Amino acid sequence: MASGPAASRPWFAFSLDLAPAAASRHLHGLPPVPDFPEGELAEALDVDVVYDVHVPNWGGRVARLVDAPGHRLSGRLRPVATESWPVLARLETALALATEERPVKVRTASGTVVDAHAFTPAERNASTQGPVSEAFLITLAVAAERARLPAAVVEKLQAEARIVHAVQHARPDGHRPPPPSKSGIK
Repeated sequence: MASGPAASRPWFAFSLDLAPAAASRHLHGLPPVPDFPEGELAEALDVDVVYDVHVPNWGGRVARLVDAPGHRLSGRLRPVATESWPVLARLETALALATEERPVKVRTASGTVVDAHAFTPAERNASTQGPVSEAFLITLAVAAERARLPAAVVEKLQAEARIVHAVQHARPDGHRPPPPSKSGIK
């Protein structure tokens, strides 16, 4: 008897998990990145991100998924084989301490709303102390571009990286340093 298709779970990728290889330049010792399906463009409903979890490997605060009624967050909806879920969980932890799995409602490009799961750093580690990680923001913009998110989303992420850089490096005399020259930020 032929076996049927492997069972899968819907995974909503919205952060560095959009293109994990983009983080390998910054994160040394990243576990092997499995070949996950490309999935489809989608948006999570009633959620947003806040930069309030300090991750030492990124030298600052990174994105955490939070409830935000009326907000939408772009990403990719990907089916992941059930047996690959533990590998995905290890990858998410290595990328940005995204150790918590949470349910999200996701609208696909066709308008269908489905239940999915996303990984996010734990709230118990949340803090507004310290800088937002510029390296994380730059890498997130690169990951979004590689994942072929809409140009407006990529441009917004690039702008956020430039703004955070300007604010965090502004001096009392009003002098601003040049914007980051790392790839992915135009």
